[in-house]
Amino acid sequence: MSLFKRRKKAETEIPKKSPSLKTGRSAGRKKKHANRQILQITYIFVGLFLVLIGYIIHFVVRDSRNVITDSHNLRLQELEKYVVRGKIISANGKVLAQTVSDGDSETRDYPYGRMFAHVVGYNAKGKSGLESKCNFDLLKSNANLLSQIESNLKGEKSIGDNVYTTLDTRVQKAAYDALSGEKGAVVAMDPETGKVIAMVSKPDFRPALVKENWKELNTDEDALLINRATQGLYPPGSTFKVITALEFMREHKDYKNFTYHCTGYTTINNVKIRCYGGTAHGTVDLEGAVEKSCNTAFVHMASQLNKGKFASLAEDMMFNSRIPINLAAVSSRFTFDGSSKDSQVPQIAIGQGSTLITPLQNAAVMSTIVNDGVMMEPYLVDKVKNVNGGVIKETKTKEIASPLSAAECKKLRKMLRKVVTNGTGTSAYSSRYKVYGKTGSAEYNDDKDSHAWFIGCAEHNGRKIVVSVIVEGGGSGGRVAAPIAKNVFDAYFR
Repeated sequence: MSLFKRRKKAETEIPKKSPSLKTGRSAGRKKKHANRQILQITYIFVGLFLVLIGYIIHFVVRDSRNVITDSHNLRLQELEKYVVRGKIISANGKVLAQTVSDGDSETRDYPYGRMFAHVVGYNAKGKSGLESKCNFDLLKSNANLLSQIESNLKGEKSIGDNVYTTLDTRVQKAAYDALSGEKGAVVAMDPETGKVIAMVSKPDFRPALVKENWKELNTDEDALLINRATQGLYPPGSTFKVITALEFMREHKDYKNFTYHCTGYTTINNVKIRCYGGTAHGTVDLEGAVEKSCNTAFVHMASQLNKGKFASLAEDMMFNSRIPINLAAVSSRFTFDGSSKDSQVPQIAIGQGSTLITPLQNAAVMSTIVNDGVMMEPYLVDKVKNVNGGVIKETKTKEIASPLSAAECKKLRKMLRKVVTNGTGTSAYSSRYKVYGKTGSAEYNDDKDSHAWFIGCAEHNGRKIVVSVIVEGGGSGGRVAAPIAKNVFDAYFR
């Protein structure tokens, strides 16, 4: 290359400048800031995605059933145009609800009338009971496909699936008749499986005439549409003493040495407590206190308990929790805790004060004691079958709590046996089967009027049935509620 060309190239080429250290740091900071913003946005989107997934899971597991069975669900209203509502059938094969066609019209028929009013429910002006909770099953047809096609071609409706319940008409009738004209409820269940064998609530109504009597049913002061078995809240009275006795045994290993001399009344923590009717029971030990349902002995026991542990046991027994069942139900109420005042202890110990319970939960408490400390989930639907008898789905038994040990339950059953053989519950005694039980007389107003309670279990040849009875304003649980339970026991073992 000539000298002239080399000089010209040197003049035209501009040397590249190297970036300064300051410029490099600035670019790095910008890059890191951009990366951080990207990560933040990514985290937000991932978080929103997880929340969405969580909601979907929650909906499927917890809420989907309620949406499906809601009487306002437009999909179900559409199904009613094409499907004849299925039957509700008892455990012993009796029809409890069915749709009857009369030409162009259909009516819902209830062969047992008032007897199953609250548990089976109604299908007019909305729905209740099993008619509501099994709404989707009754309007879903899983009949033979060819039969459905044939019905569609003929312009006829398909036949809905049938719901087979755990209810026994014979036991239900015994409970219904025994409760007679009283207000209250009866719940009978199998403690080992959770099957509800009978459920009665009074006063009742005629489910086939709900539409015609709607105004009266909603304005009657007796709250006719309320299922007292699952929605009625009552002070448990002396039936709660099984929990007080258990906590005393847990905290005092020498509980067999406990004695108390009852004069019919006592004052403790500035609260005056009397035994039912002012009865003086004399000197009693723990078993005697349970047997005679001695209030004064129990409040002295409770004064020696750790309030926090006492409250914890009640929570373990599902107080402040809704007993899961495929019916409308409410939670019990138990406001006592470790920080409660000493003046609350006497009332809590004997099932008074602010404590409230449903008859269903009291049945669950008794079932736990009978079932060696395991509480089973109560259920009313055994199977769903199509019109041809094929099983569509079947309920599996489920444990919901294990609050007690088998050894504790054995000790409690020994005491509750004496209640029936020698104590306040002798009206439930039978020589044909073995009965355990606890009576209760729960005051509910300032005039000292009482509801009558009995919770108990009968067993014979390996079969067991638990019964919970509440008679509003009945007074003595031993005189009023225990005989009702015995009628139910007799019907079950007949």
